[in-house]
Amino acid sequence: MNHNIIALLYDFDFTLSPHYMQEPLFRKYGVEGKRFWSEKEALTTDMNQKGINLDDECAYMNLILRYVRKGTFSDLSNRKLRELGQEITFFPGLPEFFPRINEMVQQHRQYQAHNLTVEHYVISTGLKEMIAGSAIGSSITDVFASEYSEEDGVISEIARTVGYLKKTQFIYTINKGANKDRSIDINGVLPRELRRVPFENMIYIGDGPTDVPCFAMLNKHQGHCFAVYNPDSESAFEKAYVLRQQGRVFDFAPADYRHGSHLSRTVEFTVKKIAEQIIQSRDELVQKNSSAAPRHG
Repeated sequence: MNHNIIALLYDFDFTLSPHYMQEPLFRKYGVEGKRFWSEKEALTTDMNQKGINLDDECAYMNLILRYVRKGTFSDLSNRKLRELGQEITFFPGLPEFFPRINEMVQQHRQYQAHNLTVEHYVISTGLKEMIAGSAIGSSITDVFASEYSEEDGVISEIARTVGYLKKTQFIYTINKGANKDRSIDINGVLPRELRRVPFENMIYIGDGPTDVPCFAMLNKHQGHCFAVYNPDSESAFEKAYVLRQQGRVFDFAPADYRHGSHLSRTVEFTVKKIAEQIIQSRDELVQKNSSAAPRHG
């Protein structure tokens, strides 16, 4: 396979947005966010005491469904979630960061001679419809996040949850190209040369401990990992600092995606290094094939 894709993977809450994405949902229906998350914690604790290990993602998604059934979120649909996604706020430099990275590669003559491209993916425990409807939705290649099914135009059941451990599954999905070719078995054996996006062509950006499985996976396979933090939060800085201290990430920076920022420069530099490595590998392969070809004289 012609490996020409560089993939940037992002967590969402506190990586791209300084807030939980559900805040517009709470504002719409007059629900206090702190109270909702406290109820979620109480639900998790109650289930644990009963011997049921309830995942955080299932807990908050089930709690939303409880709010639907009791009438607080009476008309909540996937369409409404997508509309509410328009109200999500982002860190400085977004969504302009995504097309700017694309253009950097597209306008480079050598990169274009090798048909190099950039793709952007969000892998989140949050709600897919809200991310898709947000200001960054049109700039993202694909979103892997939690989803609801509907009945009579109202969300009624959990269709998919994405926990922090399950996020690594979607890195494999991107790696193998199963999101582009449904015939590919994500659990099957696929030789490296047939995989759509090699791990070393990936950059993962996250903000905290829930991203550690993704960091660990990409570090193991020579991928590139960075942590970001909200510059207004001391605890966020400490989390990112610890990730760097533990060797989970190569670098960390304030979540500022504007041109010229530390983060933007780091990502741009890494994209260029990956591009150069792709080109170098291709040149070496051409030379190897050339020297191995039979000579006639």
